[in-house]
Amino acid sequence: MIGSKTMQWAFVVLTCLSFNSLASDQSIDFAAQAKQESAKRALATVSELSKEIQQLKANVVDLNKDLRLMEEELLFPSSTQASVFVSVDSGEFFSLESVKLKLDGKVIATHLYSDKQRQALARGGVQRLHMTNLNNGLHTLAAFFTGLGPNGRPYKRATQLQFTKGKGSQYIELAVVDDYAKQEPVFTIKQW
Repeated sequence: MIGSKTMQWAFVVLTCLSFNSLASDQSIDFAAQAKQESAKRALATVSELSKEIQQLKANVVDLNKDLRLMEEELLFPSSTQASVFVSVDSGEFFSLESVKLKLDGKVIATHLYSDKQRQALARGGVQRLHMTNLNNGLHTLAAFFTGLGPNGRPYKRATQLQFTKGKGSQYIELAVVDDYAKQEPVFTIKQW
Protein backbone atom coordinates (compact mmCIF):
# COMPACT_ATOMS: atom_id res chain seq x y z
CA MET A 1 0.00 0.00 0.00
CA ILE A 2 1.00 3.51 -0.69
CA GLY A 3 1.61 5.60 2.36
CA SER A 4 -0.22 8.78 3.09
CA LYS A 5 2.95 10.83 2.71
CA THR A 6 3.54 9.36 -0.72
CA MET A 7 -0.04 10.20 -1.63
CA GLN A 8 0.39 13.74 -0.44
CA TRP A 9 3.57 14.11 -2.50
CA ALA A 10 1.88 12.66 -5.56
CA PHE A 11 -1.00 15.10 -5.11
CA VAL A 12 1.40 18.04 -4.77
CA VAL A 13 3.33 16.95 -7.88
CA LEU A 14 0.14 16.54 -9.93
CA THR A 15 -1.15 19.90 -8.76
CA CYS A 16 2.13 21.59 -9.73
CA LEU A 17 2.11 19.90 -13.11
CA SER A 18 -1.49 20.99 -13.71
CA PHE A 19 -0.67 24.54 -12.64
CA ASN A 20 2.43 24.65 -14.87
CA SER A 21 0.40 23.28 -17.76
CA LEU A 22 -2.33 25.86 -17.19
CA ALA A 23 0.22 28.67 -16.87
CA SER A 24 1.99 27.65 -20.08
CA ASP A 25 -1.36 27.43 -21.93
CA GLN A 26 -2.22 30.95 -20.78
CA SER A 27 1.19 32.26 -21.82
CA ILE A 28 0.65 30.75 -25.27
CA ASP A 29 -2.69 32.55 -25.46
CA PHE A 30 -1.02 35.80 -24.44
CA ALA A 31 1.66 35.27 -27.09
CA ALA A 32 -0.99 34.50 -29.72
CA GLN A 33 -2.92 37.65 -28.75
CA ALA A 34 0.27 39.70 -28.92
CA LYS A 35 1.03 38.26 -32.36
CA GLN A 36 -2.49 39.05 -33.57
CA GLU A 37 -2.26 42.63 -32.31
CA SER A 38 1.17 42.97 -33.90
CA ALA A 39 -0.20 41.59 -37.19
CA LYS A 40 -3.13 44.04 -37.03
CA ARG A 41 -0.77 46.97 -36.46
CA ALA A 42 1.45 45.79 -39.32
CA LEU A 43 -1.58 45.44 -41.62
CA ALA A 44 -2.78 48.94 -40.69
CA THR A 45 0.71 50.31 -41.39
CA VAL A 46 0.86 48.53 -44.77
CA SER A 47 -2.61 49.82 -45.66
CA GLU A 48 -1.60 53.37 -44.75
CA LEU A 49 1.63 53.08 -46.76
CA SER A 50 -0.32 51.70 -49.71
CA LYS A 51 -2.64 54.72 -49.64
CA GLU A 52 0.36 57.06 -49.50
CA ILE A 53 2.01 55.23 -52.42
CA GLN A 54 -1.17 55.50 -54.51
CA GLN A 55 -1.33 59.23 -53.75
CA LEU A 56 2.33 59.62 -54.73
CA LYS A 57 1.67 57.73 -57.98
CA ALA A 58 -1.21 60.08 -58.78
CA ASN A 59 1.02 63.08 -58.02
CA VAL A 60 3.77 61.70 -60.29
CA VAL A 61 1.26 61.19 -63.14
CA ASP A 62 0.02 64.78 -62.75
CA LEU A 63 3.57 66.09 -62.61
CA ASN A 64 4.53 64.08 -65.69
CA LYS A 65 1.57 65.51 -67.59
CA ASP A 66 2.54 69.06 -66.60
CA LEU A 67 6.17 68.45 -67.55
CA ARG A 68 5.16 67.04 -70.92
CA LEU A 69 3.01 70.10 -71.65
CA MET A 70 5.83 72.42 -70.60
CA GLU A 71 8.31 70.47 -72.72
CA GLU A 72 6.00 70.71 -75.74
CA GLU A 73 5.60 74.45 -75.21
CA LEU A 74 9.37 74.91 -74.93
CA LEU A 75 10.30 72.69 -77.87
CA PHE A 76 7.41 73.72 -80.11
CA PRO A 77 6.33 77.30 -79.31
CA SER A 78 2.95 78.18 -80.74
CA SER A 79 4.47 80.84 -82.98
CA THR A 80 6.56 78.26 -84.91
CA GLN A 81 4.56 75.05 -84.34
CA ALA A 82 3.31 73.03 -87.30
CA SER A 83 1.41 69.74 -86.89
CA VAL A 84 0.46 67.23 -89.57
CA PHE A 85 -2.50 64.87 -89.04
CA VAL A 86 -3.78 61.85 -90.98
CA SER A 87 -7.46 60.98 -91.43
CA VAL A 88 -9.30 58.35 -93.47
CA ASP A 89 -12.93 58.88 -94.49
CA SER A 90 -14.17 55.28 -94.37
CA GLY A 91 -11.47 53.26 -96.06
CA GLU A 92 -13.84 51.41 -98.40
CA PHE A 93 -11.72 51.96 -101.52
CA PHE A 94 -8.30 52.20 -99.86
CA SER A 95 -6.56 50.35 -97.03
CA LEU A 96 -3.72 52.52 -95.75
CA GLU A 97 -0.41 50.67 -95.29
CA SER A 98 2.08 53.52 -94.92
CA VAL A 99 2.61 57.27 -95.23
CA LYS A 100 5.82 59.14 -96.00
CA LEU A 101 5.95 62.88 -95.44
CA LYS A 102 8.40 65.37 -97.00
CA LEU A 103 8.69 69.00 -96.01
CA ASP A 104 10.69 71.26 -98.32
CA GLY A 105 12.24 68.19 -99.97
CA LYS A 106 13.37 66.47 -96.75
CA VAL A 107 11.72 63.33 -95.36
CA ILE A 108 10.42 64.29 -91.93
CA ALA A 109 8.15 61.35 -91.07
CA THR A 110 7.18 57.84 -92.12
CA HIS A 111 4.64 55.54 -90.54
CA LEU A 112 3.54 51.93 -91.10
CA TYR A 113 -0.02 51.20 -90.01
CA SER A 114 -1.21 48.16 -88.06
CA ASP A 115 -4.69 46.66 -88.42
CA LYS A 116 -5.84 48.33 -85.20
CA GLN A 117 -4.61 51.73 -86.38
CA ARG A 118 -6.36 51.32 -89.76
CA GLN A 119 -9.59 50.37 -88.00
CA ALA A 120 -9.33 53.38 -85.70
CA LEU A 121 -8.80 55.72 -88.66
CA ALA A 122 -11.72 54.14 -90.56
CA ARG A 123 -13.97 54.76 -87.52
CA GLY A 124 -13.16 58.49 -87.66
CA GLY A 125 -9.93 58.69 -85.67
CA VAL A 126 -7.27 61.24 -86.49
CA GLN A 127 -3.56 60.55 -86.00
CA ARG A 128 -0.94 63.22 -85.35
CA LEU A 129 1.77 62.09 -87.74
CA HIS A 130 4.34 64.79 -87.09
CA MET A 131 4.93 68.01 -85.16
CA THR A 132 7.78 70.39 -85.94
CA ASN A 133 8.98 73.96 -85.71
CA LEU A 134 8.58 75.93 -88.90
CA ASN A 135 9.77 79.41 -89.84
CA ASN A 136 7.33 81.87 -91.33
CA GLY A 137 7.23 81.83 -95.11
CA LEU A 138 6.54 79.57 -98.08
CA HIS A 139 6.86 75.78 -97.63
CA THR A 140 6.08 72.67 -99.67
CA LEU A 141 4.60 69.57 -98.09
CA ALA A 142 4.40 66.28 -100.01
CA ALA A 143 2.70 63.10 -98.78
CA PHE A 144 3.16 59.64 -100.27
CA PHE A 145 0.45 57.07 -99.54
CA THR A 146 0.92 53.30 -99.99
CA GLY A 147 -1.77 50.68 -99.55
CA LEU A 148 -4.34 48.46 -101.20
CA GLY A 149 -6.87 50.05 -103.51
CA PRO A 150 -10.08 48.74 -105.05
CA ASN A 151 -10.09 44.98 -105.72
CA GLY A 152 -7.05 44.55 -103.45
CA ARG A 153 -4.51 45.88 -105.93
CA PRO A 154 -1.42 47.77 -104.71
CA TYR A 155 -1.96 51.51 -104.73
CA LYS A 156 0.61 54.34 -104.47
CA ARG A 157 -0.37 57.97 -104.63
CA ALA A 158 1.24 61.29 -103.79
CA THR A 159 -0.16 64.72 -103.16
CA GLN A 160 1.52 68.06 -102.58
CA LEU A 161 0.65 71.41 -101.02
CA GLN A 162 2.46 74.73 -101.07
CA PHE A 163 1.50 76.86 -98.10
CA THR A 164 2.63 79.99 -96.34
CA LYS A 165 3.36 79.66 -92.65
CA GLY A 166 2.21 82.76 -90.82
CA LYS A 167 2.05 83.71 -87.17
CA GLY A 168 0.64 81.15 -84.78
CA SER A 169 0.31 77.40 -85.04
CA GLN A 170 -0.16 75.68 -88.39
CA TYR A 171 -2.33 72.55 -88.69
CA ILE A 172 -2.34 70.40 -91.81
CA GLU A 173 -4.46 67.32 -92.49
CA LEU A 174 -3.59 64.51 -94.88
CA ALA A 175 -7.02 63.17 -95.81
CA VAL A 176 -7.94 59.98 -97.64
CA VAL A 177 -11.54 60.30 -98.81
CA ASP A 178 -13.61 57.73 -100.71
CA ASP A 179 -15.02 59.06 -104.00
CA TYR A 180 -18.17 56.96 -104.53
CA ALA A 181 -18.78 58.37 -108.00
CA LYS A 182 -15.41 57.17 -109.29
CA GLN A 183 -15.21 54.27 -106.82
CA GLU A 184 -11.66 55.12 -105.83
CA PRO A 185 -9.88 57.07 -103.08
CA VAL A 186 -8.96 60.74 -103.28
CA PHE A 187 -5.87 62.02 -101.44
CA THR A 188 -5.84 65.64 -100.29
CA ILE A 189 -3.90 67.97 -98.01
CA LYS A 190 -5.96 70.52 -96.11
CA GLN A 191 -4.84 73.52 -94.10
CA TRP A 192 -6.77 74.38 -90.95
